[in-house]
Amino acid sequence: MRPATFAGSLLLLVAAGLTPPVAAELPPGRGALLPVQDRVGAARFAGLTETLLRRELEPLRDLAASDAARAVLRSLRIRDAGSESPERLAALADRLGAEWFFLATLHEARSGRRSARDGGGTPTDSDFDDAGELPLVVLSALVLRPDSEELWWAGFHAASGLEGRGAFGRGGIETLDELVATAVRALVAAADGPEASQERTRLRRRKGGFLRASHEPSPPGRVAVIPMDSAAVTTPGASAAVATAALLAALEDFGFKALLPGLVRTIRQQSGQGQHGAASRSEWEALAREGGAKWVATGTVETYRGGRGGIPDPEVALAVRFLDAADGRIAWLDGLERTGSDTAVVFDRGRIYTAGGLAYEMMRALFGAMRTGSGNAGTAGGS
Repeated sequence: MRPATFAGSLLLLVAAGLTPPVAAELPPGRGALLPVQDRVGAARFAGLTETLLRRELEPLRDLAASDAARAVLRSLRIRDAGSESPERLAALADRLGAEWFFLATLHEARSGRRSARDGGGTPTDSDFDDAGELPLVVLSALVLRPDSEELWWAGFHAASGLEGRGAFGRGGIETLDELVATAVRALVAAADGPEASQERTRLRRRKGGFLRASHEPSPPGRVAVIPMDSAAVTTPGASAAVATAALLAALEDFGFKALLPGLVRTIRQQSGQGQHGAASRSEWEALAREGGAKWVATGTVETYRGGRGGIPDPEVALAVRFLDAADGRIAWLDGLERTGSDTAVVFDRGRIYTAGGLAYEMMRALFGAMRTGSGNAGTAGGS
C-alpha cells in the first residue's frame, strides 16, 4: 500500500479528530458553583468573581448554596475539585445533591496602578501594573460531571482594559471590577450559549515562528491533557497553568473531548509520573488502558511575558504536541512565537494586550492550522 503523503496524512487526522462541536449548554439538573481557585492571592477579586458567576448562573440552573459547598469541600478535604478523581467528585456530588460543578480559576488580576494582590504596606515597583492605569484579568473555567470521565466544557477569557478602547485610543475599561464582570459574562455565555467560533486566528507572517510539524493519520478518540511545562524565566508555574487552561479551552472550541484533569492526574500518579511535561511509555499506556485515551496532548511554554511601558506588548512562545496513546508516536507537533501586536489589523484593532489572551489565541491558531491542513499557523494565511 502506498504511504500517505504529508498533506494526506494531515487531512485524515483533521477529519478524524476535529469534528464540529454542538452548541455549548450547561448540564441539566442541579449544579454547584465551587469556590473560585485564586492563583494570584487576590481574595477580593476571587470573591467578586464567585459572586458574579452565581448571579449569572442562577437564572439558568438551580444551584447548591455556596456555604454548603464550602462546608462539604472542607469535610472532604478537597482544595481543587478540578484535580480530583471521578470517585471523589461523585462523593462531593452526593453530599451536595448536585449533578454537575462549575469551577473557575483566577490566573491573573491587576487593578489600576496597584496590583490586585492583597496586603497592605508601602507599595514597591513590583506593585505597579506595567499597563499603566488600566486593569487586566485572566480567567478560565471548567464544567465537570461526576458521572463522566470527560470534561463537559472548558472555557478561557483574558482581557485588558486597553482592549475596550476606540479607534483613536479613547475609552477602555478603567476598573478591575468592571473587567471581571465582563469576563464572567463572557465565560457563562460561552458555557451556555451559541456554538464556539472555529474561525482561525489570523497572525502576521513572521520568520522564526515555525518550530516543526509531523502528522500521521489516526482514528478519533479521547484526549488526555498532561499539564504543560514551562521554561519561562519569570513565571514558570503561572505560565504553565495558563497555557494548560488555554489548551483545554481550545480543544473544546474545536470539538475534541478531553478527559477529566483529575482522572489524568490520578492515572499519572498511579503510574509514578510527575506533574508536568512529557509522557513516558508506562504513562501513555496507562492513560490508554485506564482512561480510554487515544491522544495524549501536552507542550512547553518557552516565553511568557508582558510588555513594558505605557502600552504592553506581550510575548509568548509555545509548542504543543499530540502523542498516539497506543504507541507514543508523535501524531502532531507545532508551535508559534508571537507578540500581541502580531494580531493587530488596522489602528490596533484586534491587538491583544495580555500574555494569557495571546496564548489562547495562539492555541486556536495552531488548531486552525491543523484543521485546514496548512501546517504552522504563522506561515499559512494571515496578513
